[in-house]
Amino acid sequence: MKVVIIGGVAAGMSTATKLKRNLGEQVEIVVYEKGNEISYGACGIPFYVSDHIKKGEDLIARTPEQFAASGIPVKIYHEVIAVDEVQKTVTVRDLVKNETFTDHYDKLVIGSGAGVNRFAPFNYPYNNLHEIRNVADGTLVKERLQDATVNHVVVVGAGFIGLEMIEACKKYNKQVTLVELSDRILSVMDEEVTSVLTEELIKNEVKVFTGFKATKLISENDNICQMVIANEEETITLEADMVINCAGIKPYTDFIKGVDKAANGAIIVNEDMETSISDIYAAGDCSVMKSSVTGALLYAPLGTNANKQGRIIADLIGGKERKPFKLIGSSALKLFEVDAAKVGISENEAKRLGIPYKANTITGNSYASYYGNEKVTIKVIYHADTRKILGAQAVGSGIVVPRANYYAIAIYSGLTVDEFGFMDLCYSPPFSGVWDTALIASNTAK
Repeated sequence: MKVVIIGGVAAGMSTATKLKRNLGEQVEIVVYEKGNEISYGACGIPFYVSDHIKKGEDLIARTPEQFAASGIPVKIYHEVIAVDEVQKTVTVRDLVKNETFTDHYDKLVIGSGAGVNRFAPFNYPYNNLHEIRNVADGTLVKERLQDATVNHVVVVGAGFIGLEMIEACKKYNKQVTLVELSDRILSVMDEEVTSVLTEELIKNEVKVFTGFKATKLISENDNICQMVIANEEETITLEADMVINCAGIKPYTDFIKGVDKAANGAIIVNEDMETSISDIYAAGDCSVMKSSVTGALLYAPLGTNANKQGRIIADLIGGKERKPFKLIGSSALKLFEVDAAKVGISENEAKRLGIPYKANTITGNSYASYYGNEKVTIKVIYHADTRKILGAQAVGSGIVVPRANYYAIAIYSGLTVDEFGFMDLCYSPPFSGVWDTALIASNTAK
């Protein structure tokens, strides 16, 4: 059996390595990757830029040579430009030789990922316009942040990567401005969380412009020097020695036409990562599947999901029983001295989907009150009728993300707020009060 894998990062290489372990010499695997970096931790790039991670190679799990030695050839600088689903072939362009050839497959795995959304006015390759999608991007930004002539940095987009990049830039004592089209930052979370994060940005001398659109870039010799932003009421010109575009991503799926796709171009898959066409699978940032909480399509481009999905594909192709996987939508953020996390759905999502819900928000201690004064705010979303937990968010200092993870397990297990409120959690003053704040958030749910 021959398996062609498109994309050499989390989803693709997770599939390849597990499939090779499952089938050994019974399977022929070839991986096509249009770049030259494979198997790297993309989520760690902002922390490499901030110099918390010293070397870019520390983000790379294995090289093409190491994969080849284990029987998995990885063809870098090879871009798949078309798929013939009937003949079971892929058309591949060798970007070095500028030659095109055809390869066949028995099973096709698409892990092509996603790229930065280069909408106007960010669709021209200015010298000081950057994006963060691979280690080379991070290296370039890191080097230029060390340039004393770079003083004003504008970050466009207040998602996870954008906010992490703001903190990275502040490590170099830059004047940082954030521009976000939505009326608040990190809109996947509710206002109780985003207001705390906004205050943390302002506390760290970041200029925040929400509800503004970048309308024009003013440049000299292909170097941006100013950015014009506007809303319905005013137009503002910002100084810019460097611009980092973090305003969303677009799945790389244009090369395949026959599969069902979502509105953003992501390939729709079922719980087995199967597409609408037999023998074609998709995983990672190029794919979208249903939320186990709502049943609606949920785009969750994270390495955690990509790795799990790749393993599921490998087990199914290899004839093994796959592990259960429920996509609930879990994510976390560190922003200066504040941590935030979200699992399941937000209140805004519950409203949008018409789900009968209730919400409860409390602020409590991260530790026993006599041990430390760090505070954490927890918001719980639960079904109005069944009282099953649908989502939770946490923000604050001290122990924050683990408390959200408690709720992730509760959602996975189908617990109600009443059942969760009496969970037998570990207790010691350095970790919580006698009643953990997470338990209080459920016990006070009306």
